[in-house]
Amino acid sequence: MTYTLAIDWLTIFCIYQGDSDWEPRETANFSYKRENFGTRCFSRFFRVRVPNAEGGVDEFAEIQATPHEGNVLPSYAVMVRFVNRTLYLPDFWERADALLCENLFSCNGISRIDICADFNDFATIAPLRLIEQFAAKKLRHIGRGVGALYFNHGKGAEFDERGHRIEDYGVQYTGLSFGNHASDAHVYLYNKTLELMTQGDKPWIRDTWIQAGLDIMNVWRLEVSIKSKGLKFRDRKTKEDVSVDVPMVMETAGLDKIYHTFVRKLFSFIRNKPKISNVSREPRIILFDDRPAYDRGIIRNLSPGNRMERILIKTLHQFADTYRGFSIWESRERTQGFAESLAYATGLHDWYEDKKLEWETPIHK
Repeated sequence: MTYTLAIDWLTIFCIYQGDSDWEPRETANFSYKRENFGTRCFSRFFRVRVPNAEGGVDEFAEIQATPHEGNVLPSYAVMVRFVNRTLYLPDFWERADALLCENLFSCNGISRIDICADFNDFATIAPLRLIEQFAAKKLRHIGRGVGALYFNHGKGAEFDERGHRIEDYGVQYTGLSFGNHASDAHVYLYNKTLELMTQGDKPWIRDTWIQAGLDIMNVWRLEVSIKSKGLKFRDRKTKEDVSVDVPMVMETAGLDKIYHTFVRKLFSFIRNKPKISNVSREPRIILFDDRPAYDRGIIRNLSPGNRMERILIKTLHQFADTYRGFSIWESRERTQGFAESLAYATGLHDWYEDKKLEWETPIHK
């Protein structure tokens, strides 16, 4: 499978190391323009520009500085967001490091990062086919939560043998997402070629497709968007905590591993069929060739109050095996569904996924 991998959005949280409030200083590398507005958290907003080969300037980044009074952020906190085109430059990290050094900024962590893979087809299924089969309930998504299905209705057209236009008022699927913008992490599959054609071209992205040998008229993107809280997790295999930082995503191997970690966690599917009692035992639809990834689990501070909830979750999961009766046995999938829903609601889903494989079937009562 051929795909390109890139960072499509990057915002970092920085600390200004100077003795007084930060003020931009013009250099040969960077110039600054202050806008007459601020943001929700900061009172000052600057656009950072770099000289280009034509003798003009290109936008490179945005800097938010000086937190509003009463804000929990310290006065020396700064937020830097790099513009989209900048992220595709071959020397991006060198330029980004120069910007931070010239302004005495130290990177304190990533606030948001979007990582995307662009391709024509998944390893074993076409993207449009996957969306169609999910919409038709032939595929089942692993996990629960909110999502969205995107489509155009009444768009497109066909032509008969005489060249006459035949309007097609069917549904053309264009995307599928799980999670939302409020989530710590969400994933979105969509037709990137269609987006560039209808919402504005980005030649620097198309250039990467050409270099990779992709059919630029049929490129799909699977994008993972991760906010700061989602960038810290526990590897369930090693039991070690992982914190995604700038040095990790600077390297292609590290970026690739983080990307596939979140794809496997948020965008996995199985063939749907009646009475699936344990989704973890069903074979996954292979989207990418085998790639290194963490077994991502959520870090949570669990209180003693979780003990009763764990007992209830276990009881629901084993309910049909514990009590005799045909009607109860028929409701097994329902009670185990309740157990999974309760696990999600109480922050115990990762614990539940681990434990349900260990629980032995109890003696019938």
